[in-house]
Amino acid sequence: MRSNIRYQSNICGGDFQHVKDCFHIWKEQPLVYRMSQHMFEGKREVRPLAGDRVFDDAEVAQRTLLNTCGPNDTYALAAQIHNDERNLWLVMAAYEE
Repeated sequence: MRSNIRYQSNICGGDFQHVKDCFHIWKEQPLVYRMSQHMFEGKREVRPLAGDRVFDDAEVAQRTLLNTCGPNDTYALAAQIHNDERNLWLVMAAYEE
């Protein structure tokens, strides 16, 4: 049952190397709602979502990540979102409550 799972996410632009750079910066930042914890705590790396899929809808990308991330994963996942206006990456990780 996924009701005891919480998620952390962040977003950035650029290529995947930039996503990895941002991920390491984010890991140094405390959570706003839990100042004693850092963002993406316990996750060692960020990986692109399998299949090199590029989404044109942020909500579809978010739902896909929600269904793919697991609390036992040692990594966060990133989905690329590209529409007419911009190219973004949504990074997400799951945690057990």
